[in-house]
Amino acid sequence: MTFKITSVYDEGALERTQLIGAKGFSALVEADGKKVLVDTGMRGRYLMHNLDMLDVKADDLDAVVITQANKENSAGLGHLLEARTEPVKVFAPKAVFTPRKGFLSRGLDEEVLPKAEQIEVVGWTEVVPKVHVTKPFVTTDGYSESYVVVEASKLTVVSGYCHGGPDFVISEVNDRFQRKVRAFVGSVRLEKEKNTVAVAYAKCFESYGVTDLYLNHATGRSGMTGLRSHLGLHGVNDFYVGTVFEP
Repeated sequence: MTFKITSVYDEGALERTQLIGAKGFSALVEADGKKVLVDTGMRGRYLMHNLDMLDVKADDLDAVVITQANKENSAGLGHLLEARTEPVKVFAPKAVFTPRKGFLSRGLDEEVLPKAEQIEVVGWTEVVPKVHVTKPFVTTDGYSESYVVVEASKLTVVSGYCHGGPDFVISEVNDRFQRKVRAFVGSVRLEKEKNTVAVAYAKCFESYGVTDLYLNHATGRSGMTGLRSHLGLHGVNDFYVGTVFEP
């Protein structure tokens, strides 16, 4: 099977392209011809622009996974569904499917809800062959999020935020698949944390043998610097919009 993971939405975009950087996260996972969009960013028009620049149409998607009911990860879903001609499977927390009530609501407009084949994420599920969404992991302060796992030659975790750090998810994925996670793609929440937290996460990745790090969004520039202070300049790759990782 062939696999590819492309950054679709992030605060940074590749230079000398027409791709747009904006606050939020989205990544496209391609697995042997199947396309799964992980999260939809914060602004639907930016999401749709970047997909268009990457030559991906809304109807090309086989499924959408929303990892958490956070506007930076889910607010672009309505625009995506509006652009669809047929319903698509959407794996998401129940809160994402709430009908919009008022301009500031995070829910979906009622007219686009029928275009979402709603699948509430409550446990481990295979989205398409070799691409899984995890159960919701809940941190000690109550934050809930899921991750996407890609069974490529390098077992890969795709993260939309990683509020509680990478340890618990890597540990469970290793146990579940009886293989070691070798790549971690997406976000690790570090932008507002002290450098000591970044170094602790770097040591965690190192201890688990995660050799491919492609990070963006809530990692932040200070977080990237902290990780690189332990793993080296080339040990942590930027995952700007348009960046491709092939596990």
